[in-house]
Amino acid sequence: MKWPRIASIMDNQVGFALSGVFVALPAPYRPDGSPDAGKLHRILDFHLSRHVTGFCIGGVTGEYAASGLEERLTTLRDAARYLDGRAVLISGIGGEHRGQVDRLARTAADIGAIAALLPPPFYFQHDSQDLLEYLQTVAAELPLPVLFYNIPKFTSELNIEHVLTLIESVPNVIGIKDSSGRPENLPLLREAKDSMPMAFLIGNDKLLLDALQNGADGAISGLAAACPELIFGLYGAFRSGLFEKAKELQVLVDELITHIDGFPPPWAIKLGLEARGLELGARSWPLGKRLQVKAWEFQAWFREWFPKCENACE
Repeated sequence: MKWPRIASIMDNQVGFALSGVFVALPAPYRPDGSPDAGKLHRILDFHLSRHVTGFCIGGVTGEYAASGLEERLTTLRDAARYLDGRAVLISGIGGEHRGQVDRLARTAADIGAIAALLPPPFYFQHDSQDLLEYLQTVAAELPLPVLFYNIPKFTSELNIEHVLTLIESVPNVIGIKDSSGRPENLPLLREAKDSMPMAFLIGNDKLLLDALQNGADGAISGLAAACPELIFGLYGAFRSGLFEKAKELQVLVDELITHIDGFPPPWAIKLGLEARGLELGARSWPLGKRLQVKAWEFQAWFREWFPKCENACE
């Protein structure tokens, strides 16, 4: 099955826009914690064979907080070399130090990433006004278009009104990936899109259909890494005007989310891919006995559930 216009970028008279679904890539590790390039290549091949044309690397699904700076830079360069123009990349550049963010952004620009994904710092909590000033200073000096990354489960929360101010006032800030899971943000972002050029990508799959109905340009999706048929199928159905089909597929998305809620998000994605026959390498932390049992139960459920998903996506 080939999905319509999965990921695209376009320049126009009003600036820079992103649209479609971008797969949030997980990070395969060796037992010593170093990146496993061979396994990453196989994940990319898995998606390329399904006509995926856009990826996000180095976000939360990629466990960026668990990797050193040099490892992240190496993985970014390697992914770009391997893709060799077959797909576009959005690069996560989150870090606790300004120098790390700058190096990641420069490398992202050098390898041709179409945008940088900039979250707030993830360890210390920051006041919203301080965050505004920090992001304004950092983003304005980065060498490529910037998407702010709102993911308050793991970082300080971005004030949506502040973000919209920066999108309007900082030339290279082009939009937001909102992974907050807060439905009340959707009408605010829709209203903003009606009044200025900006990209709005949803990062919480539970709100995918709601976000599209509120004008979202697409998604950066972790679930799309494990089940691209479902996320791209929903996006394609909505864009084709098949709204009842899109609702049907959102029900399956919600069903999948219910079964992965007990795991750290990147682990759930890896378990799904492993259930489909891919090797993801060592976990960043070992699974305890309880999680091992839950992992086996989830993978058994996933293998039984997935044919229903495939049939619904046809």
